[in-house]
Amino acid sequence: MKNGCIYCGVTEDLSKSDIIPDALTNAKMINPNVCRIKHNNDFSDMFEAEVIQKLALITNELDIKSSKGKNYASYESIITVGDTDYNAKITSETELFGGKKKMRSVDGKYLLGPIDEIKKIKAANDTNVSEIDVNQMEIEKRVPLDLSVFFSMAMYRMVAKIGFEWYCAKNKVMSKIDDFTPIIDFITRSNGGKVVSIVSNPEIYALFNNMVNYGSHALLSYVSKDNSVNVIINLFGIAIYNVRVCDKPLDGCKYNVLFQELTLDAKHICFSDTDIENLQEHFINSFEPTNIGDGLTAMIPKDMTDKTLKYKLMYVTNYELFFEKLNLIDEPTQEVITLILNNIQSLLQESAITIRGLKRFVKEHWKHFEQGIRLNPKGTNKKSIFMFYMLFIIGQSNGKIKNIHDLYTVIKDKFSSDTINISDEMSNKLHEEMLSNESHSELMTKGAKIIESWSFE
Repeated sequence: MKNGCIYCGVTEDLSKSDIIPDALTNAKMINPNVCRIKHNNDFSDMFEAEVIQKLALITNELDIKSSKGKNYASYESIITVGDTDYNAKITSETELFGGKKKMRSVDGKYLLGPIDEIKKIKAANDTNVSEIDVNQMEIEKRVPLDLSVFFSMAMYRMVAKIGFEWYCAKNKVMSKIDDFTPIIDFITRSNGGKVVSIVSNPEIYALFNNMVNYGSHALLSYVSKDNSVNVIINLFGIAIYNVRVCDKPLDGCKYNVLFQELTLDAKHICFSDTDIENLQEHFINSFEPTNIGDGLTAMIPKDMTDKTLKYKLMYVTNYELFFEKLNLIDEPTQEVITLILNNIQSLLQESAITIRGLKRFVKEHWKHFEQGIRLNPKGTNKKSIFMFYMLFIIGQSNGKIKNIHDLYTVIKDKFSSDTINISDEMSNKLHEEMLSNESHSELMTKGAKIIESWSFE
């Protein structure tokens, strides 16, 4: 029997569907049983493109680049130079005052760009063109973030598609099954009843944030107290959704206990089992009693390289939460909005101190390092100031900071915390510390060269 599309059953022109859209992850995950045009390509126009565009800042900051393009996602921003606001669509802050890029003010009265490019404009003359030094002016970047995307029908259809295609792929579903009709109707026509809900229990958010890696996607399937099969989708560690895949476990779908994490560095961590009882048994059997002396016995993993054990422990010990305490809601509450906003802020701040983020920052600013960095005395971009400060302390360390782990140790000691809130006050102090050192430019360049030599781990 030929394989068919899991949405409509046709057996011709099947394609490999990216379960999570390619532009939202560095880790590829495929379902090979989706017809190419109607139920693969068309989903992009139906709902995926809208979500991808509205999450451009997130994917850009997380160093996620679609395999279909060479550039990072561009996002809308408002750049304040002096007392004037300018509109800019950028992929990197280095685009703002380099190359030939021009920005028009929000009120439409002014144009800002390289003086040579401005003078090429036909209407430009000495009376309406003036030269400014942006290195001596206060510059601020603001990025409007539309939180409504997390509660939009486009997002709900996309996470339903992710949950459905993932569950089918893990269970080797080879064609359309009628029991999936409600979720198929929801994905393809935005109807079919209640399929996607928002998880509102703060305990679940804390559980995932403590368990999975920064910026990861995580998917988890379970059978609920009403016997329905569901998939929890933790998107970037920002928002968590519950997708009702079908009303009951199906004979042809063996695995209803599933977990998978997709990290920013494209690693997959996953396990599968038939039900919670078997998972508990298999987890216990993963350990063996070992005599550790003084009459004491400890349970030691049989396979010390098994990276799934902590995730299985999380699943087993928190099953009651998934089973009946997700606190599912249809519309966002202020509590959930606050949770998501705090997660975004934490994620964007954490992106400053990853090896991917540091290497990208060095690469994008390399031309300026070669020419000699000049810090803007009036600069207010907190993240840029913090990134320059990382280079500054690496350059100051005289070779003692040899890798990202050494940097984490120094940061933890310096800021007396595992987490860092880059507040206005902290940013000002770091800025002043760098400017007060006459060799700050040389030290940052030295730090940049050290980071350039680091390897991804």
